[in-house]
Amino acid sequence: MRIKTITGGMFDSCAYLICEGNKAVLIDAGVKSEKVIEAAADMKVDIEKIILTHGHIDHIVELDSIAEKTGARAYIHINDEPSLTDAGYNVSAYAFKAQTFNTQCEVLRDGSILRLGELELKVIHTPGHTPGSICIQVNNELFSGDTLFNSGYGRVDLPNGSFEDIYASIVDQLFNLPGETRVYPGHGRPTTIEDEKMTNPIKHAIEW
Repeated sequence: MRIKTITGGMFDSCAYLICEGNKAVLIDAGVKSEKVIEAAADMKVDIEKIILTHGHIDHIVELDSIAEKTGARAYIHINDEPSLTDAGYNVSAYAFKAQTFNTQCEVLRDGSILRLGELELKVIHTPGHTPGSICIQVNNELFSGDTLFNSGYGRVDLPNGSFEDIYASIVDQLFNLPGETRVYPGHGRPTTIEDEKMTNPIKHAIEW
């Protein structure tokens, strides 16, 4: 497995290519489609799946363009499916210009498994930032979207956010993963579960 980080997305979001042989899965679609296609060409892979970690505009803004250019199948958790057709849900209505999407996504649930060659990509439902936020676990790698960051965690003050839910998602679920698990967040630098268990401010958040 090879991982290609693609930076410079909307609001500095990151996208990731998980590559196996000449095929790839794209995690999130907030980076300009031209940049994603260039990264795939550099890695000599074809993108066959797009997995959205959640439905906020900075992670899905380029979904239609990337899906059209690659022919990839797209996936989103069932609880965030409304973000595709509701500009309030995906918060584009509050950010700049209301935007909805034409791409038909297949829905995911907790424990869903997607495959890329011999790789298994496991969906972990981690609500809090949004009701349908997910992390994707591949071996000892975790793509955490906007649930868990390096020394931080996702906002819960946007529509449908919940601190109680994100606390449970991180402390009760993600912090039980092996400490060496490497975390690739939706914004910022990678980290590990071990580092976040020691330093992440959610463990001391007064809101709880």
